[in-house]
Order: sequence, then C-alpha cells, then structure tokens
Amino acid sequence: MYNQRIARLRDSIEHPLLVTYLPNIRYLTGFTGSNAFVFISEDRFVFITDGRYAELGERLVSEIDGAELVEYRSGLVAVLVEQLAGSKRVGLEAQDVNWGFVHGLKGKTEADLVPTRGVVEALREVKDEAEIRSLAAAARAGDSAFAEVRSLAATAVTEGDLGWGLINSMRNAGGRQAGWPPIAAAGANAALPHHLSESAPVGNGLLLLDYGCTVDGYHSDMSRTIWLEGEADSETKRMHEAVLAAQEAGIAAVRPGVTGHDVDEACRVVLRKYDYEELFVHSTGHGVGLEIHEGPRLAAKSEDVLVPGNVVTVEPGVYVPGFGGVRIEDMVVVTEDGHRVLTESNKGLDA
Repeated sequence: MYNQRIARLRDSIEHPLLVTYLPNIRYLTGFTGSNAFVFISEDRFVFITDGRYAELGERLVSEIDGAELVEYRSGLVAVLVEQLAGSKRVGLEAQDVNWGFVHGLKGKTEADLVPTRGVVEALREVKDEAEIRSLAAAARAGDSAFAEVRSLAATAVTEGDLGWGLINSMRNAGGRQAGWPPIAAAGANAALPHHLSESAPVGNGLLLLDYGCTVDGYHSDMSRTIWLEGEADSETKRMHEAVLAAQEAGIAAVRPGVTGHDVDEACRVVLRKYDYEELFVHSTGHGVGLEIHEGPRLAAKSEDVLVPGNVVTVEPGVYVPGFGGVRIEDMVVVTEDGHRVLTESNKGLDA
C-alpha cells in the first residue's frame, strides 16, 4: 500500500521533496506520532524522526522498499542539511513550513529551496480501497450514534452534554473522537453553521447535528436536522423540505467528470425555487479523509473535477438568523459509474 503511494508521489514530482506535514507523512508511511520528516527523491526515501519514535520508525521503513531511517537526538537542521546534500533543488511544503524553518536551512545547504503546494494532498484526494473501508466504518459509527440520538437528547441537559453523548456512542461503535467537537444546535442556535455547543439547553424542538469520528485516522462527517417533540412549525417544515430536495439533487449530480461547481449548482437550483439561496451561506461540500476538510471542493467557483475514489460531503443548508436552520449532510464516494453514499441514517425531520 505505502509502496504504491510513494511510487505515485515519485511520478508526480520533478525534484526531491521534503515532506513536513504530518497528515501527508501518515499517508505515505502510516506514522501516527508528532515529529517526523520524509525526504523523497528519484532513488531515495528517508524517514527522519527523533529518539522517541525510533522503534516505530524501524517498523515503518521495513515495510517500504529501499527506505532509510535516520534518528536524531539533537541538531535537526544539520540532519536535514545532510539529507539534502547533492540535490540541486528541493521542494518544501509551503502550507506547513514557517519562515524560521526555511531560514534555518538556507545558507546551510546548496540546494535551491522552492515552495510546493498540494503535491501529496492531490494524491490523497483519490482514496484506495483500504481508505474507503476506514471511511465507511467511521460513517457506520456515526449512523450508530444517530440511532440513539433521541434517547441521548432526552437525558442531555445541555447541547454540550448531547455532544459528549454522541462521542461516547461512536466510541462504543468502534470510532475514536475526532479533533473537532460535535455541533448540537438547538432552536435559534441552528442558524449558526459552526455553532459552539456548550451550556445552552437542548430543548424539545429544532435540533441540528453535525458530528463525526475517526477509524484508522479517517474521518466521518454527517449532519441531520430533527424536531424532538410534537409537530414542527410550517416554516421549519418548508426549510427542511427544501434542504432535503437540494441535498438529494446534489448527491444525484456526483459522478466522474463533473466539477465541484456542478454539484454546488445542483443544490442551488433547488434552493432558488424555494427562494432560500441567499440563506445558504457556505459551500456545498468538501473532501474528507485523514483530515476533515480535504480536496476536492464542492463550491460555486470550484473547478475541481471529480474522479473515482474521491470521497466528498454534500451538505447544503438554510439559516434564518434568530429563528433556526437546517443542514443535511452525507459522505459520498465517487465510483466508476456514479456514486455511493456512506452515511445511511434517516434524513427526515421526524427521524
């Protein structure tokens, strides 16, 4: 698996690359620690880490053809300079390194240090079968939590309590806590797309949920909007009807060859009919994998072209300040002939 990923990376670079971004290093090697670097060229693959991870590093490089392990306990810059020796040009991951890091290498290496953007990330956009299995398992854990959401809401005093209940339910289903907190937004709080769920009461009416977990490091991401007790008001029903129709249109548009704009527009066409487009204040979706937000983007100006192996969210929403909001989100795999939805929970307001 890692040999194939590294081969794809070698095919995509014109000069050696120093990989510093930990999610990219995890993708290439399986490393889950907090400190590592990878130097890759046409004929070398060097995994660099400190003494804490030497044993783990030995195991990782043993699974990668021709890989070398370099352990350091001091003098990181000298170690990196040594690895760069002989290279005329070396790419650095511009989104990750800071000025101090670059300044520390310049003047100590003869290599021309050049910024690169999204080199490994572009490879990560296309998931292999193992990655899709992990994403599907994380999605199932999210579905399992949603199946308990009404009982969790009945015993939760605050939105924050409900969020922890969702986390515990996903843990029981094999998921690990994600690096972002669940959104449980009750009543008018549902009008805030990234509401911070803390001490507000859950109440007994409108409830917007957006949450996920990880399995093998791969994220799930799902949103549902429900009404807890009694019958919803007519405006909430209409908002939910519009968002659900828009979301289903967006999912139907997902297939190889379409752009992120195409999927976004499929959602917006529906919302325009309901006169809700101006209340849709974010993009339609994003890729999901080792990070909760990856490429490709599903947005009005996105020219990203979907290909088999992409895993994206489709999550239109409508938000009325002071009143509430509705968002419905699923994870969708782009297949050779269309798409497959990973999240399977009921999307009804009375789910």
